[in-house]
Amino acid sequence: MKHLTREQVEKRKAQAVRFTRHVVGDPDRADEIDSETLESYAERRKIQLTNPKRGTAMKSRKQLLDENADLTEECESLQDRLDDILDIAAPEEEEEDPEPGEDD
Repeated sequence: MKHLTREQVEKRKAQAVRFTRHVVGDPDRADEIDSETLESYAERRKIQLTNPKRGTAMKSRKQLLDENADLTEECESLQDRLDDILDIAAPEEEEEDPEPGEDD
């Protein structure tokens, strides 16, 4: 699920209306999308509003902890991928042991 601000979702909804009207050529469907509430549009498009209207219930502590755990897991996964890419792009040079009898 994507997390976007109300402004971002408003822009996407407006783009969807324009695209449906002018490219798809379906003005009736464009009107349906345009008349949809922002919350309904976001839900249908599987988008979570990051700054919902005031008056909506705040997330519970458990929801926040679950979301935090999910984001931490995703971050660790992405960091692992970055580490793999770094190993391919610039492998670490192995330290060479000085040969016996050599002093530094």
